[in-house]
Amino acid sequence: MTPLVIILGPAGAGRADLVRELVANAWPEGRRVRVLREAREGGEPADQWRFEGGQALVPAPGDEDAAILVTHGALHVIDQLEALHRALRPMQPDAVWRVARILTVVDCPLAMRHKAVEEWYRPCVHFSDAVVINRRWEVPGQWVSKFLEPYEKEFYPCLFVNLTKAGALANPPAVIDGEPLRLTHIFDDIDAVDEMEFDEDNLPDEPFDLVRQVDKYFARDELGRRNILVPEIADVLRRESRA
Repeated sequence: MTPLVIILGPAGAGRADLVRELVANAWPEGRRVRVLREAREGGEPADQWRFEGGQALVPAPGDEDAAILVTHGALHVIDQLEALHRALRPMQPDAVWRVARILTVVDCPLAMRHKAVEEWYRPCVHFSDAVVINRRWEVPGQWVSKFLEPYEKEFYPCLFVNLTKAGALANPPAVIDGEPLRLTHIFDDIDAVDEMEFDEDNLPDEPFDLVRQVDKYFARDELGRRNILVPEIADVLRRESRA
């Protein structure tokens, strides 16, 4: 399967800078890296993916060594991730993409100005292997510390790295290499038994079903409503002239 890096973040957050840095410096020289953008955000038709009617349409791999898929920066992030999860089918024998990394780009001044954006980042970090802090120099250090505090207190396993004014990372390969660091296993090829973490001292007393657990942000009630609501930020981005 071809490794795929998924990029999350609002429009104008610096996703393009991160993509350029990864393509140039994260993989060994000579590796071919394809960039897939949601159709409404541009790109050549052959390098577009589509989010329509709650479904994600992702092109098949070609001769590239890896690919970067950039989510739409103004559409509902959980709807996109859920659709991508269905499309990529990590547990299916015919899967062609392997989600190697999920990265979130944090726009510090945007999140500082809008509480809804700061809250919107919470589920993004939940899904992320690395969180790229951008425009840190435009906000007080105290705000950045406060933003990171809940993730540090809850011991999130993902990496937190800075994107410099020049659009560079201190160690680009570290952002895309290694085992998954995200809290969720929904994009990983893991057996349902492994998720239950049984051992000889922790065995269930009652019969149980070997059903893959639904990620908490995908879970819905009996009426089909999401159990956890994530803020919409499209209006914020329109006010910021980003959508």
